[in-house]
Amino acid sequence: MSKNLTKLICLGLLCSYSFVSAQNKADTITVIKEPIVVSPPTENKDKVDVQFYGFIRNDIFMDTRQMIGAGETLVTLYPKDRYLDVNGADINDASKFHMLSIVSRAGVNLKGPELLGAKTSGILEGEFFGATEGGINEFRLRHAYVMLDWKKTQLGIGQYWHPFVVLEALPNVVNYGTGAPVYALNRNPQVRLTHKFTDKLKVIAALHSQRDFTPNTEPFRNSGMPAAHLQLQYKSQIFTAGIAAQYENLKPKLVSGNPPIKSNERVENVSFMAYSKLNTKPLQVTVAGYLMQDASSFVQLGGIVGYQPTPQSVEVYKPMNTHSMWIDIQQNSKGKFSAGVFAGYIRNNGVKNPIEGAAATSYGVTTTWGAVSATPGTRTVNYLYKIVPRLDYTVSKALKFRFEIDRSTAQWADATIKGTGTENKYLANNNRFHLTTLFNF
Repeated sequence: MSKNLTKLICLGLLCSYSFVSAQNKADTITVIKEPIVVSPPTENKDKVDVQFYGFIRNDIFMDTRQMIGAGETLVTLYPKDRYLDVNGADINDASKFHMLSIVSRAGVNLKGPELLGAKTSGILEGEFFGATEGGINEFRLRHAYVMLDWKKTQLGIGQYWHPFVVLEALPNVVNYGTGAPVYALNRNPQVRLTHKFTDKLKVIAALHSQRDFTPNTEPFRNSGMPAAHLQLQYKSQIFTAGIAAQYENLKPKLVSGNPPIKSNERVENVSFMAYSKLNTKPLQVTVAGYLMQDASSFVQLGGIVGYQPTPQSVEVYKPMNTHSMWIDIQQNSKGKFSAGVFAGYIRNNGVKNPIEGAAATSYGVTTTWGAVSATPGTRTVNYLYKIVPRLDYTVSKALKFRFEIDRSTAQWADATIKGTGTENKYLANNNRFHLTTLFNF
């Protein structure tokens, strides 16, 4: 009897265990079948997308004459004047060869969030060309520019191409100088406002200072005001045209004379530009012309001239006048080879009304390089013209070879107080053979 009771107790316990176990399993399954709530990832509204770009570039070039230029004459500007030794031989009639990779570049394109109702973006770019006060191979800033884009209006703040450097109408030369000194080349710290009236017509207004294209930023900073630029541009699929103007007010010195006298003298400069480009299937043709004052800040012939009637007088200033024009023709080829040619002319017209009898001194980067002077007894360049045929071989998007021959002629003469010369004229000629290798990333 006790054995039967024991069996009944054990059977009851087993049934209880089975029921509880099944109930627990049922409860577990019920929990799993409940909806799983996953929290969405937190969106970073301040996220900035970064895209790297750049290229490795090598330049191999040979000149048949000694040259005035920048970056160990990688940027070729003016064939040097004749320089005779005691036997009458021209010392500057000598060739020069060089290889450089200093134009190699790295940059980032930045795309930011929508702020103030505008899409935000930026560009930060540098290279190894060196700065005005620095040396070759040193890393320098090219662009540091922020943009806010609304539907029809863009605001740009930072260092970028001067508005005279029109990206829609550029020469396609191989040389890093982009056609200088005929072409007006400059980058500036600036605030630029662009507004589109229609899809094809826009206006550009800018206030800017000066940084890289001058041996001395003091006249720009001491002026107490920025330069002003205004431009109107029309652009369609096959045709681009525009006109532009700039006003600049400089204060070259705070003190002059002997003994020193506080100077409040200023100089006003007004410059104009017109350009157009026709883009067809066989050819792309781009032309531009400039009427410039103080063109040295654009690496062109010119600058300003200071006049001092007596050593005790305060120096007064007048702008030099310059005009230039160029044309660039580029083959629109779908093949690996494409040809092109650039031709241009620039003339130094000097000061319109110089102060007779005063000591004259020219200022600007062109004077620093020795190509322009207003001091009698020195030499100056009256004009320069060049023709530059080229040939490109594109292996792929990554690799490209470019070759050009730059024939440049500069007329030198004895300087006058206008900054131009009429006596002892000499034509200096140079042929540059230039091969560039580009590897893009």
